[in-house]
Amino acid sequence: MLTKLYRRALLCASTPMFVESVARSNRRRGKPLPQRAIWSMAPRFILNGRKVETTSRYSEHLAIASHIIGMPSHADGCVIECGCYKGGSTVNLSLACALADRELHVFDSFDGLPTPADGEAENTLDLDRTMNTYERGMYAGSLDEVRGNVGHFGDLSVCTFHKGWFSDTLPGFTSPCATAFVDVDLRSSLETCVQAIWPLLVKGGALFVHEARHREIASLFYDQDWWEQKLGADAPGLVGAGTGLGLNPEIGGWTSQLGYSIKSEAAEYASVSG
Repeated sequence: MLTKLYRRALLCASTPMFVESVARSNRRRGKPLPQRAIWSMAPRFILNGRKVETTSRYSEHLAIASHIIGMPSHADGCVIECGCYKGGSTVNLSLACALADRELHVFDSFDGLPTPADGEAENTLDLDRTMNTYERGMYAGSLDEVRGNVGHFGDLSVCTFHKGWFSDTLPGFTSPCATAFVDVDLRSSLETCVQAIWPLLVKGGALFVHEARHREIASLFYDQDWWEQKLGADAPGLVGAGTGLGLNPEIGGWTSQLGYSIKSEAAEYASVSG
């Protein structure tokens, strides 16, 4: 109990630093938003985490919001979320998108996970020395439930929902993307999302991924053969691979499940079929 209370106290004490990171990003966007809007966003993120069931944390949502708000105001690009569960992350990302004047496109089956392929039912967390297991239907939230949560606690006006399996809905999506958040658990689902989204990312755009501590998830961003075959690009690596970004206090250090890759300002990428 004391350890849990101590972790909560550390997280609360560190929240102003997370918000200051968003504020610094805001100052780089060209046309900064009012500071009061930035500082009032964090309490809403925290409260929403208690109102809407989510598998990610408000500190992770603030990290993603920092990139959404920090993208230059003149840059093209929507925000994409793949995998929304009950809408806990969608609620908060919708608030950031509304501030930044960007559309949020939410992709989900709204029927939970698909049946894991062979070898996908378990993910290895080396840092924790544990395994996560998955099965069909996990993390299911209906479209009506997610819409309702966003309508109550977020900003539904910036959201467009795409219902269906990623392999059916993402290939036909062609809008430029400034920021993406992919929380899909399974390696095969991640591959589908990355192959569709990476070519859409504008220069300086970021692809955030949950389960960055999972070996099977993080390793995709270092799989040179896969990147060359599917995207004609070098593997970009993943900031936070294996440990996650240092956002949450845990026994042994600061960690999270969030990692990200930034689309290079210099490199050109082309989508390759296969």
